[in-house]
Amino acid sequence: MTNKHSRFCLCDGLFSNAADKKQLSFCLVIALLFVFLLTPASIFAWPTTNEWIPVYKNGIYLQDPNGDTNGSRNVVSDSSNPAAYIFNDGTYLYFRLRLDQDPSGTGGQGLLKSFGWGVLFDTNLNPGDYEWLMMLDGISQTEIIGLWQNTSQGTLGDPGDAPEILQASIPVSGNFQVTMANTSFNGDQDYFLDWRFPYATFKQTMGLTDYSPIRLFFGASSNASRLTQSGGDLVGASDLYAGLSDVITVIGTTPATGIVKFVADLAGNGDVMQILAGDTLYIRVIDGDMNYNITTLQTVTVTLRATSGDTSSVTLTETGVNTGIFTGAIPTQSGAAISGDGILQVTPGTTVTVEYIDFIDAAYNLNQIRADSVWVITLTPLISLVKNADTSSAQPTTEVVYTIYFKNSGMGAASNLVIVDTIPPNTTYVTGNLRIGAAASTYATATALTDAADADAGQFSASSAIFTITTVSADDSVANSGTDEGKVYFKVRIN
Repeated sequence: MTNKHSRFCLCDGLFSNAADKKQLSFCLVIALLFVFLLTPASIFAWPTTNEWIPVYKNGIYLQDPNGDTNGSRNVVSDSSNPAAYIFNDGTYLYFRLRLDQDPSGTGGQGLLKSFGWGVLFDTNLNPGDYEWLMMLDGISQTEIIGLWQNTSQGTLGDPGDAPEILQASIPVSGNFQVTMANTSFNGDQDYFLDWRFPYATFKQTMGLTDYSPIRLFFGASSNASRLTQSGGDLVGASDLYAGLSDVITVIGTTPATGIVKFVADLAGNGDVMQILAGDTLYIRVIDGDMNYNITTLQTVTVTLRATSGDTSSVTLTETGVNTGIFTGAIPTQSGAAISGDGILQVTPGTTVTVEYIDFIDAAYNLNQIRADSVWVITLTPLISLVKNADTSSAQPTTEVVYTIYFKNSGMGAASNLVIVDTIPPNTTYVTGNLRIGAAASTYATATALTDAADADAGQFSASSAIFTITTVSADDSVANSGTDEGKVYFKVRIN
């Protein structure tokens, strides 16, 4: 067409008056909807290149010989480019195969070539059989992605054993895509064939949870309902015993044993075993199978319980992309439990326990509780006194200076420390000779005190030298320094 309506050719014939703006706007909407419906696969976000999780076998990328078949049934790979991938976004479970040629073609609906591509699922971890098969069917008149159940294994270890029941299916249209791969094995461009299946249907049909352990076996086939060696490509091996992948979870991660610890900071450093009421509690979890998307930060949840009665849940966030290490924090406060205030109420002498549910560990045990504990301590002082005289012997009328050294070796400060020392027999107190000073002081440099019961720290009463020190701070671990130690003095005369 060359008239003025040609740019709206999708709507030609709907309207005769293209000048009408409302009609043109509506026409444009119809055109966009038409394009939208023609390309259903393009309206959903498929995994990015970095989100795809490679499938492993024996700890290395799953690989397949590049010349064991040909065309779009030939799955190709090398040590740096895996044959297969998986990804789970919580809505769909995605699969990817690396193929030697473009699988797009003239199959049943013209979406794919007339072959099948699929993956077997070993859900009981018995390599002699498989329980489920998902096939991408490019052969049938209506191309589908079918989820088949294998209720009876004919030949043990045979991946070509035909499943009996088609339990669920979705159209191929809108649920696959073909893109150029980053490789060119066998001298021509390789392609990725991606497909997806609704995750909720997958789990419900197969009776799985997010962290059920499974193994995979990929292949291409000349059949739409089973994998075949003849006319197809069984990836990695021709039997289940040798070809099944390493164990993964349904979300695509490798099972790992989780660890939870109380630590010293939000970076996850240190190992904390005791706290004070009012301290912030920091928690770290290490669990690689919770790192299900290597391009974003994931979270995990832990539960804290104090024996004094309070309970709180804390969300821990991954410390960085693709670390599998999660940290978080919660403040504490001395007092009775208050529900939902975001503060863990504790009391001295109680224990705080953090619990983390490890959904699957390295031995494939499910829902194991991991725990760690700290003790809420009270900071108490620990006072020691050492008394000595400035002479070991003295004649009558000789004056003797007594020194009492006091030291707080505890973690808590002491208040109103009172030191009382009765003068020795056969001596007389020399009036006005009470002194107090730092740990490095001498009698000569110490501060003089009065003998009266007044505002200073000294008093002499009833044959006793009495000293009251208002505060002795906690141990500062530095000798002869600080207010955690000091000396008091008094003088007597030998009778």
